[in-house]
Amino acid sequence: MRSADALVITCEHAGHVVPARYRACFAGAAARTALASHRGWDPGALALARDIARAHGAPLFAHKVTRLLVEANRSPGHRRLFSEFSRGLPRAEKDRLLARTYAPHRERAERAMARHVMAGRCVLHVAVHTFTPVLDGIRRDADVAPHFDPHRRWETAICERWMEALRAAEPKLRVRRNYPYRGWGDGFTTYLRKRFPASRYAGVELEVNQRFPLGPAARWRRVRRTIVRSLAELVE
Repeated sequence: MRSADALVITCEHAGHVVPARYRACFAGAAARTALASHRGWDPGALALARDIARAHGAPLFAHKVTRLLVEANRSPGHRRLFSEFSRGLPRAEKDRLLARTYAPHRERAERAMARHVMAGRCVLHVAVHTFTPVLDGIRRDADVAPHFDPHRRWETAICERWMEALRAAEPKLRVRRNYPYRGWGDGFTTYLRKRFPASRYAGVELEVNQRFPLGPAARWRRVRRTIVRSLAELVE
C-alpha cells in the first residue's frame, strides 16, 4: 500500500461558539443545554486534531462555531444544515451564516487539498470527530473508528492499515470501521470525494468515543498519543 504524500486535518465540530449576533437563538434553558452537550460540538476533537497536526506538520482547519447554528459537516441544502434553533432565522441571516462561517472553513480546507492534488501528490484528509458514548439509550461499542468509502480502493487500504496499527499499539482499544455512522453518508469527506480522484484523495472521518475526553485526563492523553503515532506509517 502506498503512503500519502501530504496530510490535511480538519475539525468540523471544534467548538460551540455562538457569535453575539445569534445569541438570542440560545436564550432558553433547553437551547443552552443542547449547546453544551454533544449536540453543540464534539468534545475533545480539537485537542486531538491539534496533536495530529503538530506531530505531522500538517495544516489544521477548525470550525469553532456551534453546529447548532450551521452544520459544517453537511452539504448545502441538507435538511440538517440548520438545527431547530437556527432554522427559523430569516433567509438573509442563513445566507450570512453560510457566507461568513460555513463556506470559509470548507473552502480553505478544499483549496489546501486541491493544491496537493494539482501538483500530483496523494493527499490524506483526516476529519477529526468524537461521538457520544450513549445515544437514545443505546451504548456504542467502539472506541476509535475510521469512516471511509469502501468503493475507493486506496482510501480503504489506508483505513485498514490504520486500524491494524491502532490495534497493534493498543490491543484493548475497540477499533471498528464505519461505526457508529456510514463512511459514505453526507459529510465533508463525501463532498470532497466528488471533487478529487480516488487515486489522489483519501478522505477519512475519524470518530473517537467521547468517554475518553470526558474521562481521566491521563487516559485521554494516552489515546491521543496512540492515534498520532499510528498515523505515522500512513504518511511519508
